[in-house]
Amino acid sequence: MQIMPRRFILVGVAIWCSAFASSLLGQTTPGSVQLRLNENSLDPQVVTASSIEPAKELSLPQKTVTAEALQATSNEVQENLPPETISQLVAPQIVYLQAPSAGTLNSKEPTAGGVLLQSGVGQLKVSGAMSLLGVYGSDRAFVPWSPLFMLPPSILGDSTPTFEAHARQSNLQFLYAGPEVSGWQTGAFGKFYFTSSSLTSDIYGFMPVVAFGEIRNEHFRFVAGLQPDLFAPRDPIVIPITLMGGAGNAGTFRGQLRGEAFWKPNDAFQATLQTALSDPISTVLIDSSRRTTESDGIPNFEVRGVLGFGEIEELAGGRKERPLELAVAGLVGRIRNSQIIYSLDDIDPSIPIRSIIDIGGMSVDSKINLTDRLGIIGEGYFGQGLGNYAGTIFQTFNSQTFQAIRGQGGFLEAFFYLTNRLHLHMGYGLDAALRRDLPASPEAIARNSAYYGCLFWDITPSLQYAVQVDYRETDFAVLNDNSGWFVYNQFAIRF
Repeated sequence: MQIMPRRFILVGVAIWCSAFASSLLGQTTPGSVQLRLNENSLDPQVVTASSIEPAKELSLPQKTVTAEALQATSNEVQENLPPETISQLVAPQIVYLQAPSAGTLNSKEPTAGGVLLQSGVGQLKVSGAMSLLGVYGSDRAFVPWSPLFMLPPSILGDSTPTFEAHARQSNLQFLYAGPEVSGWQTGAFGKFYFTSSSLTSDIYGFMPVVAFGEIRNEHFRFVAGLQPDLFAPRDPIVIPITLMGGAGNAGTFRGQLRGEAFWKPNDAFQATLQTALSDPISTVLIDSSRRTTESDGIPNFEVRGVLGFGEIEELAGGRKERPLELAVAGLVGRIRNSQIIYSLDDIDPSIPIRSIIDIGGMSVDSKINLTDRLGIIGEGYFGQGLGNYAGTIFQTFNSQTFQAIRGQGGFLEAFFYLTNRLHLHMGYGLDAALRRDLPASPEAIARNSAYYGCLFWDITPSLQYAVQVDYRETDFAVLNDNSGWFVYNQFAIRF
């Protein structure tokens, strides 16, 4: 192995010093680079790499070399290398950093600005939020830091209020806009929370909820990775990242291969058809039963049709949306559940070792902007075996008969923007399982509902305060029912 002579090391140092001097002293002519992001997405609630923000033009410094920089380069390099090579070495392609102005504010995870990394193969925008969330509960819930449903009251009649303060809703987002390949635009998007392997975990970590890559053109889009479900994808605007799951809001995130087709005859109408092959098991949720569920060797199939009416308008809060969106989605698939056996003594002859469960469902969702400040969001679903889709209060099958649990649910929300920085959201969500499908066991839940109201105040583009109040009711099939109040306070610094 040969050691590089010291003179070449000195030459390299001189070249990079020259590059730095060039970036500071050189006279440049700005070049324009276009960040191409698709604007065809009808549903801003469904996170896609193409609907984060509109296209922007960035002024990038031209790669030039000043006389001072050339003089700083060693005489040996100037003698042995042609001028074109010296120019390329002195002004290499350097990642260009720029903090863009605040874009459209999002009520759930608003971000302002961010850092944009520019290179010859695309652009990467890094943004996120540091959050501190305090949650008070008048009684115990699962889970206290992000309530999904109430736990049974104390058998001793004791008072069981709870309080949690955590930063697990802090997050990072990565949006990549890649090069165009044969008429197809490439891109990717990733979002990570500072929590562990599930949204109900009380351990800090780095958990992806969305991570996918895409290619698209004017008429089609193909996506692969961790994505939101096509089944029941619309979310209420609330503080907790569990998004009213188990209380009317079905749909989670899972590995998925998706294809989409767009038809836009004019600016006032657009139709979108979405289809997907998806993982039958969601990694975001926890199966709390003693049996484990797994795929039966085939993917689930999801399909969704979306209609958008009216031209895209600028609305209060910096939103750009159509007056009306309507969507219908369907799901079919199956899963297999097997008893967890650690030894032969664990085998119960009266319980099947495993069984096959057919799952399926249908959902409808809509968003109506009645004025530029007032609107309605709604979603409803019905089906069976939907526990892995956050449906029927996370219950998939009867642990005694091993048949799929049927049920339905939905939510309805009204929102009003008092100003561009202050907006109010109020709604009600309900999940209900068919009682005759439930087992006669302590963990069975027949009904779970929540009234909620939340206020978001964007003090500055980088600082937000939000407060929310819930009233939750949980009806158990065997145990005593329970209800309680919850108050959330969140401070978020966005970048």
